[in-house]
Amino acid sequence: MSKEAVEAASSPSHVVSEISGKSSLGGAATRLGLTAPLAIGTLQWGTTWVDDKIINRTGCIPEKECQAILDAVMKSGVTLIDTAEGYGGGTAEKRLGRLLGDKPTTTSSSGSKNEPGTEKKVVIMTKFIPVPWRAFHSDFVWAVRHSCERLKVDCIDVYLLHSPVHWRRIEYWVESAAIVKRKGLIQAMGLSNANADQVRRAVTAGRLHGVDIVCNQVHYSLLDYNSKALQEMEKACRELDVVIVGFSPIGQGLLTDNLTDEKWKKNKLTRILRLQRSDIEPLRNALQEISKAYNKTMAQVAMNWSIQHQVVPLVGCRSLVQATDSLGCLGWSLKPADVKRLDELALDRSALQSPPWRRALFVTLFGIVNLVCRTLDYFGQGNIHNKKDKKE
Repeated sequence: MSKEAVEAASSPSHVVSEISGKSSLGGAATRLGLTAPLAIGTLQWGTTWVDDKIINRTGCIPEKECQAILDAVMKSGVTLIDTAEGYGGGTAEKRLGRLLGDKPTTTSSSGSKNEPGTEKKVVIMTKFIPVPWRAFHSDFVWAVRHSCERLKVDCIDVYLLHSPVHWRRIEYWVESAAIVKRKGLIQAMGLSNANADQVRRAVTAGRLHGVDIVCNQVHYSLLDYNSKALQEMEKACRELDVVIVGFSPIGQGLLTDNLTDEKWKKNKLTRILRLQRSDIEPLRNALQEISKAYNKTMAQVAMNWSIQHQVVPLVGCRSLVQATDSLGCLGWSLKPADVKRLDELALDRSALQSPPWRRALFVTLFGIVNLVCRTLDYFGQGNIHNKKDKKE
């Protein structure tokens, strides 16, 4: 098995290709560029004092590091970039607007511009926070316009509802998305942390109001694959041509080679999913064995497993080293027997099973932090990275 596995992983190129095999991707998703099997997240790209002291353990990421990350992933053909108005109070969006301003297309693996007709457009996903004090279509329109300003774009590719736990029904926000689409501010709508019922309702409302629901961004990894809630959500997405974008594909480090006791104690996901170290040891042992057979890291195997399930893994990148390692999940495929083995060892601790009140509380607290960051930015404290870059 080892020899076959190494041969399967022998592709020297990280250049991205579309998801292979029988795909569930619909026409709208394909047209928008959601078929490339990797997305880069910017949760920790904010530049306020809060990001520097609380969100990022080592401080704000320097601007040149973010630039290096984008250069590396775009050179490999990765075009899907995820952000949100709530990341650093919008400062992550501002940073992307600065860095992507002169990068409308990707480059080839050789570093030269792609041949005419083969250039790929950068696809940006950003999100609306449905906090309790936002209650009208005008709030949605206001948020979209300001995201466009920060990103320096006229139209956002995919605009997501950041957890549908509002006292307004999800259908109301789908109608809001249709309104901004008619204004030419977005191309399509996406969901985040939506369960099977919410996906079905959103798609039905989208067809009624004239806006495509193209993706659902959820926690999707070997830690929750066997959850009933996740399986039902996945079935709904497949039936309705909704792409699954899976964040935390490596379990916030729980499915990587360098998991130490100290990192385990500090990992938030262990508390959210109520995990014990013994719960994941059989899975980690299998990941480690398979990764050695393919000459890959455990993280790369975990992400490639997602790709084999027609899921786009969303990876948050804080450094060029991390981005480069993530790109190692591309250009090869796990053998079906190895995918099946990991499927059987996967856990069933989905965040979709969290009670609604807990998710609503999280969104509310997230919204408050967003307001604090936005206030800091308004008063000139939203560019901490500039000071760090100057010191270097």
